[in-house]
Amino acid sequence: MPRSVFVMKTIIISFANSSREPLASITEEDDHIHRILIENNRGNYSVHRESFATVDNINNALGTYSGNIAIFHYAGHASQTSLLFNDQEANGIGIAYQLKPSIAAGNLRLVILNGCSTAQQVTKLLDLGVPAVIATNASVNDTSAKIFGVEFFRNVCQKRMSLRNAFNAALASAQTAAKEALGLDDAVNRDLHVPGEKPREPFWGLFYKNADAVDMNPLPSAPETATALYEPNIQLTQTIFTALVNDGNAPAIQLDEKKKMEIIEDYVFQKTIMDVFPHPIAIQLKTLFAAEYGAEALKKPSIKRLEQIARVFQITTEFMGIIMISQLWELKITQRVKELPDEIEQLLESYFNLNIDERAIYNYSTLIKGIRKYIDTLDKVDYFVTELETLREEDEQNKKFGEACEYLAYIRNATYPGKPVGIQEAEVGDLCLTAESMLSVFFEKLGFLHRYTLTSIQNIRINKYRHDVLTEFDHQVVKLMNSNASHEVNYYLLAKHLDNSGVILTKQNLSVFNVERRQYKGEALEFLNLSPLVIDINAFESRADRSNLVFYGQYREADKVYVFRNVSKPDDDMNHVEINIDRKFGRTEQQEQSRYEAVCKQLNAFRDFAMHATTLQP
Repeated sequence: MPRSVFVMKTIIISFANSSREPLASITEEDDHIHRILIENNRGNYSVHRESFATVDNINNALGTYSGNIAIFHYAGHASQTSLLFNDQEANGIGIAYQLKPSIAAGNLRLVILNGCSTAQQVTKLLDLGVPAVIATNASVNDTSAKIFGVEFFRNVCQKRMSLRNAFNAALASAQTAAKEALGLDDAVNRDLHVPGEKPREPFWGLFYKNADAVDMNPLPSAPETATALYEPNIQLTQTIFTALVNDGNAPAIQLDEKKKMEIIEDYVFQKTIMDVFPHPIAIQLKTLFAAEYGAEALKKPSIKRLEQIARVFQITTEFMGIIMISQLWELKITQRVKELPDEIEQLLESYFNLNIDERAIYNYSTLIKGIRKYIDTLDKVDYFVTELETLREEDEQNKKFGEACEYLAYIRNATYPGKPVGIQEAEVGDLCLTAESMLSVFFEKLGFLHRYTLTSIQNIRINKYRHDVLTEFDHQVVKLMNSNASHEVNYYLLAKHLDNSGVILTKQNLSVFNVERRQYKGEALEFLNLSPLVIDINAFESRADRSNLVFYGQYREADKVYVFRNVSKPDDDMNHVEINIDRKFGRTEQQEQSRYEAVCKQLNAFRDFAMHATTLQP
């Protein structure tokens, strides 16, 4: 029996622009939509582009792809009955009938009429059987129309949203450029959603007769997609390992040389990656690499794998955001800055007041950009993480990095436990493939992280005998690197002490002083204190023999409790740690009480800092 032949479906994008006097907004919409379609095509559709649409070339396109059109997109001027092409007016009913073969074949999923007052053309399209139509109820400005069109295709192609969700998100984006209300509060969840006789407001409408048509992604899919060949972790492992080699990481360079002479298994590369990254990131990568027993669901495309990809991104951006806030606080404490501008104060207050669920999907990219923009205005202030200089969003080389952040933030929102899952099961395979590709783009820029050592200071002892001239500070520390967060104690012998009982980030290596005693020695160590946003809970327990690293989660005003999230399982309620400001200790727990009070003082000071109510002394 002969196998059926797959005929690739076509997406037609047409723009009623003038070749002599092109309109900038339509040209930009054309260029952006075409690029989005091409960059996100996995071989399951072809794109026919008419940048200067005429009646003749549109008729030709509709005839050529008759029966195989999946999406028809029009952008330009229009009226209630026609589309105004470059050379003449085209009857909307004529175009509707030319789409009938694609409707009959079950291939046409969407018609977009991104022009003024096109809603009156919708009824005929729906009557002919078009599953869904996007049109406008009245005039819309060119900028809003461009934003809506571009963001809609970005949501559908890159973020793989359902038609309904893509429409709502694009409408919200378009509102930023429109003075008029665009109907963001208008419900589009009825089984029958057709144009009314009298338009109420100038906004886009999503029209359909069956809700199933808008609760799926409208892109065509081939019977055999790239998902069948997708091997989880391969691209991500290779990308991060190469980034480490390019950044001069010694273990990665040694392994890179070794692989030229022998076959190296993937898990060896993954272990090298996990060994050199800060623990919060390394432990999430370990889970994604399915290195833990019983993680079979993560070794293949699945919702669980998609969740973990997004979790890796979220914890990494949260870690970077905490670094930026900590540097800002350090500038305030040392009085390098006197007063923070209103927008930064508002940013910090919003950050502090987030609850656990809000923080779990918080966009740290926005926070990082805001703080960086402010620090750039200060004289002679360098970033502690100096490589942030290379990650500016306005740099064309970082364009894909920014798009990856945007995409992964969407996946985090869509997969965060407890939220309604807005992802169709049929889309999971493709989404896993795309999400890993985006995470690879993200980490390709972060190879420098191996240069920074996360450390928990357990104790500081003063070493000075009567015959000594200089004082030596003996720091008992636990390095919070790699996925195991080694609990082996090391000792830093320094001429200048670091902050006590805190989690710090350092960016230079000390010389080994005594191997047997695990002692390192140096004059000083450049560091940034990340506490109280990052705390090693076990540093405050006298009987603890290993680290328990947590990130700040929320403050509950009602019972004066600070809630922290364990970095190993940040989304698991069972792993939350609560610190009660008014907690009382027994007589035998005096050491714990003093340490507990130390962390509470830091938390209260940060609360005051975030709420603009403190005067900090150098």
